[in-house]
Amino acid sequence: MSDLGEPASGKPKRRWVGTTQVVVVIALVLLALLYARAPGNSDTALQIGAGEDSKPLVNVFHPVVGANMLTVAATGSVDVRNRIALTPQVTGRVISISPSLRVGGTFAAGEQLLVIDTRDFQLAVEAAEADVATAESDLKLEQAKSDAARANYDLLHPGEEVPALVARVPQIAQAEARLAAARARQRVAALDLERTAFSLPFDGTVTRTSAEVGQLLSRGQSFGEVFADDAIEVVAPISADNLKRLSPAVGQRARVSDPYRTFDAVVEKVSAELDSRTRFATLYLKVIGETPVPGTFVDVEIEGPVFTDTFLLPDAAEQASDRVWVVANGELRAVTTPALGRTADGWITRAFDSGDGVILGAVPGATEGQAVQIADATGLGARAGAP
Repeated sequence: MSDLGEPASGKPKRRWVGTTQVVVVIALVLLALLYARAPGNSDTALQIGAGEDSKPLVNVFHPVVGANMLTVAATGSVDVRNRIALTPQVTGRVISISPSLRVGGTFAAGEQLLVIDTRDFQLAVEAAEADVATAESDLKLEQAKSDAARANYDLLHPGEEVPALVARVPQIAQAEARLAAARARQRVAALDLERTAFSLPFDGTVTRTSAEVGQLLSRGQSFGEVFADDAIEVVAPISADNLKRLSPAVGQRARVSDPYRTFDAVVEKVSAELDSRTRFATLYLKVIGETPVPGTFVDVEIEGPVFTDTFLLPDAAEQASDRVWVVANGELRAVTTPALGRTADGWITRAFDSGDGVILGAVPGATEGQAVQIADATGLGARAGAP
């Protein structure tokens, strides 16, 4: 009987325990809600909110009115306008080569780069000189015959004009023509002899050569390639807008920088038309003095016109739609100021009323007339706005 009574007494006990747990949980939730709505906590929150300053802090600077030079930045490459093929004007065997005639070698204008065997050409000159002497002798002989014929004709026909055939006029003209031809052949032979010493009329650099001592070179057959030092130029694409800002672009000074050095340059010419794909123009700059190595990518900074009565604003001052934020009497005021151009230090705008300062950086949620608080930026304006 005792075993049958235990289950009956255990069920009410477990029901009481479950009910107690539910009541405890509900009581805890109610206490939490009451605590959250307690007047003391609400007052504390209000006190914290009232103690905070709702005005956002902004950094400002004071731009200085002055004259600022527009500069246009571009990326270009060093190129060679034209390359020259090394081609002999006579055929012969090479007997000597200058150390400058090697890949990467440099040479001066008129420097002898190689010499072709001159013996055949010296013989040709001597033969041409002999032909000249023969032609001169033939001419003198015809002139002597003419003089004798004229004298005989005067004895037989005093006072009459001597006929041309009797005076040997055609024969003399023929002898003179043979002498002129002989002298021309002599000059050609002398010119060929001179051309056995190969040189070029400009300072340049050798990019390719196959010439060696003992090699037989043929007239008109190339054996290498060079370029003139003054053929080195910097080619830089530029947008149509920047080209218009630089107008006139030709003659503007520039700085060309490779990873190691900076070179002075000047804009020498501008492409006649825009590139059909990029719609960019091309500037060709001549480097002054020492030149960078062809094939190098370079940064180009071109000097443009100088704008007076302008501000030079740092990039951090630029807002959307060509605007800046100005602080006036503790409130934000928007000023629209399109850029006249840019430099490495910022952008150039027409001078405007900068109020208590131009704001640097973005102001989240900024609106016209919003109250702001200026942070301490002593000295920042002079540095940022100085031309």
